[in-house]
Amino acid sequence: MSDFLCTLPVIAGLLGICAPSTPMATGYVEGEYVLIAPVETARISDLAVRRGDRVSAGQTLAMLETADALIAVRQAEAALEQTRSQLENLKLGRRPEELAVIEASLVSAKAQADEALKVYQRQKDLLGRGIAPQSSYDQAASTLSQTQALVQQITANLEVARLPARPGEIDAAEATVKQARATLDNANWRLENRKLSAPSTGVVYDIIRRIGEVAGPSQPAVSLLPDGAVKLRLYAAEKYISSIALGTVLSVRCDGCRADMTAKVTYVSDSPEFTPPVIYSLENRQKLVYLVEARPDSQAEQLKPGQIVDVVLGDAGK
Repeated sequence: MSDFLCTLPVIAGLLGICAPSTPMATGYVEGEYVLIAPVETARISDLAVRRGDRVSAGQTLAMLETADALIAVRQAEAALEQTRSQLENLKLGRRPEELAVIEASLVSAKAQADEALKVYQRQKDLLGRGIAPQSSYDQAASTLSQTQALVQQITANLEVARLPARPGEIDAAEATVKQARATLDNANWRLENRKLSAPSTGVVYDIIRRIGEVAGPSQPAVSLLPDGAVKLRLYAAEKYISSIALGTVLSVRCDGCRADMTAKVTYVSDSPEFTPPVIYSLENRQKLVYLVEARPDSQAEQLKPGQIVDVVLGDAGK
């Protein structure tokens, strides 16, 4: 029986019933799960997947309530329209109806000025002939000056009303439009993120929150295991650790795995630890080991989280 078990490297390593012919390290497969959470807190309104479902990149996993996000979008759209209207108003100047009122006032002022000029000329003639007093002439001259000044004032107001706003005011209005547009973009982005989608192809590992529960940035709704998102956590004996470095390619062995599977070392611990219970055996218990992490090759989809594996360390320790 023991001879048969020695042909199975994983079982033999766990039980310690026979010594491996080559230096080996034992460990297990660890999944690198992705927790899918919304960018802001909201209640889950629909779940589109179940635990164990296989999903593709971009596929909808869950939907969150959107009422408040839709209100924010409408408010942002209204604010943007208001700022655009204000900008156009500054660029065009006064409305035609307002210009018509100023033009009518100018016509009335010119008529008053013409009448004042006639009175002034008549009083001047009478004063020259000694018929009218000086006071009448002075009053006519003063009225003429006032009406002419009023014509000049209204003429200037009409010219200003026909001009657009000052460049500084227009620049400020344009900046307000940009700000309103950015607010709308942000509101639309928040609305779009009320739909939780799969970032990559993989398997739904767990449904963390159900319909009616609240999800948020620190409250994920779905746990996803992307394809190939696994790594090996290995424990190598102290006498072998000096020959293991970042980038070292290891030959992987496990039940049901292909014989040519390999993994590349991505991490080597600087400090030792006691052998973890998962790899206790008669041979290595109570011995110090070093944690080594390795990334499997393209055949990683064959490995499942929690699966026991061992690797050949080649000439390590010789």
